Amino acid sequence: MSEAMEKAAQREATPEILALLEQARALPPLPDQPVPIPFLKRAFDVAFSGLVLTVTLPVFLVTMLAIFLEHLGRGQAGAPLFYYEPRISQGRTFHFMKFFIFKPEVIEELKRQGKFIHTKYLEWDGHSMTKVGSVLQKIYLDELPQIINIFLGDISVVGPRPINLEVYEDALKAGVLNWKVLRAGITGRYQSFKGHGLSRDDQYLLDRGYVEMMRTGNGWQVLRGDLKIVSRTIKVMLMAQGL
Repeated sequence: MSEAMEKAAQREATPEILALLEQARALPPLPDQPVPIPFLKRAFDVAFSGLVLTVTLPVFLVTMLAIFLEHLGRGQAGAPLFYYEPRISQGRTFHFMKFFIFKPEVIEELKRQGKFIHTKYLEWDGHSMTKVGSVLQKIYLDELPQIINIFLGDISVVGPRPINLEVYEDALKAGVLNWKVLRAGITGRYQSFKGHGLSRDDQYLLDRGYVEMMRTGNGWQVLRGDLKIVSRTIKVMLMAQGL
């Protein structure tokens, strides 16, 4: 067993994960060229997002009302219902949508200080989220508006999870081009294997393997791969392991 496999085995990686990590590690450097999106993948993105938006419209409306009422109760009736975070997808910045789950004054203070806003840190600190936001975050509904990003073509259902500019620049310095050449997604290989204690390096490798499948596979192969990842992701969410 190689050193990479030994490290992965210590993190409770399955044989499938071990194989994917080894395959990705053996790949040559990724060409610095955009990877085209197959028609079938884009068709799946549009069909999936359109269906979800239709089915969850009542959820959108109820959630927006709940956020508005809490803002109103806090004397902040004009506070936004959605939060737009700059993220990277295929080398460009777009506005990643979430429901506004944070206390408006926290976001405004960070902006006033000119600090980089790390939303994950705000979710973890225990006092930056509203009551409604805490509930939405626990059941993943805070990320439901990302379906709109898929429908608009900012991201796909499956791809490297969108990252902020700070992490993107660090990745580029490390020679990782996954987010530069491929459209990001709400889930990917790494997210579908949550719960196995995988590292950031493992994420880079798993996403690199997915990029290679996109570069070399045909539309049907990509679609089958995406459906498999979506299926695993649903299991991860049902086990409350997050994305």
